[in-house]
Amino acid sequence: MIIGIPKETMNHEHRVGLIPSDVERLKKSNLKHQILVQKGLGEAIGFTDNMYQEAGAEIIADPKNVWEKSELLIKCKEPLEDEYHYLRKDMILYSFLDLAYSKELAQALVKSKVTSICGETIPGPKNNYPILAPMSEVAGKLAAQLVAEYFCTQKGGRGILIGGCAGVPPARVVVVGGGVVGMNAAKTLVGMGADVWVLDVDMHKVATHPLVIENKVKLLYASEEGIRTALNGADGIVGAVLVTATQTPKVIKREHLKLMNPGGVIVDVACDLGGCIETIHQTTHDNPTYFVDGILHYGVPNMPGVVARTSSICYSNESMPYVLSIANEGWREMLKMPGALMGLNAYDGKIGLKTVADAFGLPYVDAKTLIH
Repeated sequence: MIIGIPKETMNHEHRVGLIPSDVERLKKSNLKHQILVQKGLGEAIGFTDNMYQEAGAEIIADPKNVWEKSELLIKCKEPLEDEYHYLRKDMILYSFLDLAYSKELAQALVKSKVTSICGETIPGPKNNYPILAPMSEVAGKLAAQLVAEYFCTQKGGRGILIGGCAGVPPARVVVVGGGVVGMNAAKTLVGMGADVWVLDVDMHKVATHPLVIENKVKLLYASEEGIRTALNGADGIVGAVLVTATQTPKVIKREHLKLMNPGGVIVDVACDLGGCIETIHQTTHDNPTYFVDGILHYGVPNMPGVVARTSSICYSNESMPYVLSIANEGWREMLKMPGALMGLNAYDGKIGLKTVADAFGLPYVDAKTLIH
């Protein structure tokens, strides 16, 4: 199979589809595989062209050649609009997609008839989303760092130290959502000395977390009363709500912002699927923030792209079982792996996620009908 790995084109997105050691694993799995790597793919994060060549890849200067020659194309983030024309019926696209947020991308998948496999929608054998979870961990920990950074005056914040100091209380930060993103953000915030509150609707899920058991965070139900109690006098919010293959519900409304301290900070990790804060919209790493009602908002959808070495290693390692199966056995066999069926996001002009197909009025294909 001809397998291509192009450079990402999203703003400050330095992650790679596969790291060199996994390219070597892929090549050794079948020496007939031809692996095309775009020149400079991993240079920004210490993975040189020479490393990829030693792993068995061929370095290609023109991204057009990588896209057009590849039977299996491996990315990390979704194709951007100026890449849609590369999609075609005889291509398998393996990538994160955030499809529920982009009708335009969904339409492009339908129009091109590409076969699209998406790591973020694969629950895996333990229903723990093995490819998405490491990115969620990275995003949660990074969100905590960003809250602390944007509290500083030169970043637009009100000039507070997240952990306080002798005689001065720590910042209060509210984490909306107690999943992988939220609890990793909470863990990091606790480590920095913040006063951390967590809002969720599934008390049974969150109540057994060590941070809750050890009383290191305050856990409240995400009702109107709980939201108002947590946000009253809060300095920061981390948005960490995820509903797989569905746009994120708006949990925090604009009216709630007035409960926060002036100059507060919001980092909404969920903005890649629309965000859980009513006032959030997507921004870029070059222009990451804006203010609404005196509250700083950070809405970069590809946050892990700036800690790309860590993120790429996680993404590549967790993707390998599925990539190896696609390359050596075919995508239909890959879908037969435990918990992999939801990985099919598009096939032959139809969308493989019913929630997305219904939301955008696009034709739907049940992946179960495609495997035998």
